[in-house]
Amino acid sequence: MPISPSSWLGAALLVMAGDAAMQPLQSAAPAVRDCPQCPELVPIAAGEFTMGADIEEPRRLGLPEYWATREQPRHAVRIERGFSIGRYEVTRGEFAEFARETGYAPAPGCWHFVGSEWLLDESRSWRDAKIEQTDAHPVTCVNWHDAQAYIEWLSAKTQRRYRLASEAEWEYVVRAGTKSAYWFGDSPEQICRHVNLGDQTTQARYRWDQTKIKYEVLSDWKGQPCDDGFAAMAPVTATAANPFGVHGLLGNANEWVADCWNDTHQGAPGDQSARLTGADCGLRVMKGQGWTAIAASTRAAFRLKMNATDRRFTFGFRVVREN
Repeated sequence: MPISPSSWLGAALLVMAGDAAMQPLQSAAPAVRDCPQCPELVPIAAGEFTMGADIEEPRRLGLPEYWATREQPRHAVRIERGFSIGRYEVTRGEFAEFARETGYAPAPGCWHFVGSEWLLDESRSWRDAKIEQTDAHPVTCVNWHDAQAYIEWLSAKTQRRYRLASEAEWEYVVRAGTKSAYWFGDSPEQICRHVNLGDQTTQARYRWDQTKIKYEVLSDWKGQPCDDGFAAMAPVTATAANPFGVHGLLGNANEWVADCWNDTHQGAPGDQSARLTGADCGLRVMKGQGWTAIAASTRAAFRLKMNATDRRFTFGFRVVREN
């Protein structure tokens, strides 16, 4: 049965979670797979929600004006057709199966973060991003086109239509019926219970605390004043589930969605369709942020503009399947 905004089993489980490191929760929805190697899916019911954030939400958390306006204006969106979404981000093991069957071999090279800079390392790739990563972790160092290649293979293999989520669908799922900055509330104080992001374990491992973050407002990278238990990415099953039973939507790996980039939500559709007009489609929307991010940007409404050809060691994706 599809999970709807009225289903709060995940929220009930959340209350029972501990106070320290991130707590993986038992998912609310039954498992659905189209093949043994296919991603596990969660059915999502139709519904409606308000997309974006009011201007005070990012301001209150310390983001500058140019970030805040990207999430404007808030607008009503109707999800008219139910769909199924990956319970987890696509794993390195799942992507490896695709590469094995097809011979897919993207060019090597992946950007990695060193305090104030993103640097290209030709020795890094989706097979080895040079962070703690196994086949049970999200695949990273993949660009938007790599995600599309995987989806085309999966659709052909299963004879079902797979695709990336639209930005509206993604935000509908991460909110799971809530209206707050995070699906677990408005305060970032307990974020390490629910999200894998840049924290004290990350700081201790990578020592970015003396350098500036190029794309954030902090002058010195200190990490969140909490500990989610992971220095870098977490295995997908170790991330917390939201009330819809979907894991790792905030933090862990940035997630590509289908939409072309537009600077604001002005003129955005009022339905679940991806926004593919009036935009620069060489740039695509990313959602969710990754394991190096701060709490202010790891929110449901936050939008990131990225070149569709970029591969970074925080960049991954999850799939949607039409019902």
